[in-house]
Amino acid sequence: MKARRRGLEVFSLSAIDLFASAMGAFIIITLILMPDYQKEVRSQGDLELLEELAGRTEAELDQVESGVAALERRLSAARQRAAVLAAEQADVASAIRVEEAERLAQAPPPAPVPEIEEVVEEPREVSFRFLGLKTRQTRLLFLVDMNGFLGQHRQLVQDTVLRGIEALDDGYEFAILGFQQLDSGIRYHRWPEGDDLVRVSSQSRAGARQFLASLDAEFRGSSSLLDALDRAFASSARAIVLVSDGLPNPEFNRNLSGSALVRTITLANRQRQEIHTVTIGDYFKYRGTVEFMEALARANSGQFLALAP
Repeated sequence: MKARRRGLEVFSLSAIDLFASAMGAFIIITLILMPDYQKEVRSQGDLELLEELAGRTEAELDQVESGVAALERRLSAARQRAAVLAAEQADVASAIRVEEAERLAQAPPPAPVPEIEEVVEEPREVSFRFLGLKTRQTRLLFLVDMNGFLGQHRQLVQDTVLRGIEALDDGYEFAILGFQQLDSGIRYHRWPEGDDLVRVSSQSRAGARQFLASLDAEFRGSSSLLDALDRAFASSARAIVLVSDGLPNPEFNRNLSGSALVRTITLANRQRQEIHTVTIGDYFKYRGTVEFMEALARANSGQFLALAP
């Protein structure tokens, strides 16, 4: 009997079942992990997008910072230019003030009051004469410098003011304003109190004499002539008699030189009040003293007088 031939099979049914089971397991795992994979892919894409946006933001920020720096440079340049223009404007304004002061200083003195007006005001024509000073004005303010240097000449200062008051005729009006620069600021001593002038009489002369005597121990400090004259200009006096050593301290007068101080005072004298100057002390030791006081009087329609102890 002839034996049967068996066919050669590569895979058995069990192997195929194993493969099918493995394939099924792979498919199931793939389906389970697929969402996570998609999330990872999306996350990777979002990260790249964020990096791209961050790069753009940094670039724009750099541009903004560059723009801000450019604006700051332009602002700084504009401020510097504004400062230069302000300085130029100040120079021009100062030159204008100097020119105006020089023009006023060279202007002719104001015309005298017509005689008819004087006759109406006074029964006779009067003219105040005091140690060589002369004025037709009848309202006077004695402006007395009380700095420490003049303390050694205070008796001469008091006598000079008293002689001026004694020379006033009836019908005149006057006041006394002492000034000095102390550490606490400028200080004034005024008689009579307030801003009014007092008419000349035996009683007013006695009051003025008593007031001057009370100043005997008050001479100290320095001089702020510019501030004192500003206050004098606000009074109703038409003539100011300045009694001083003629050495204004630049520190308290805007650091102005003598000539610049004369121009500034003349420009501030808008009512064109006369300024007569009386220099007291060792003026012959200081040439600038005489020059300043004489120039101040000449520029303000006044006269100059020097008295030595």
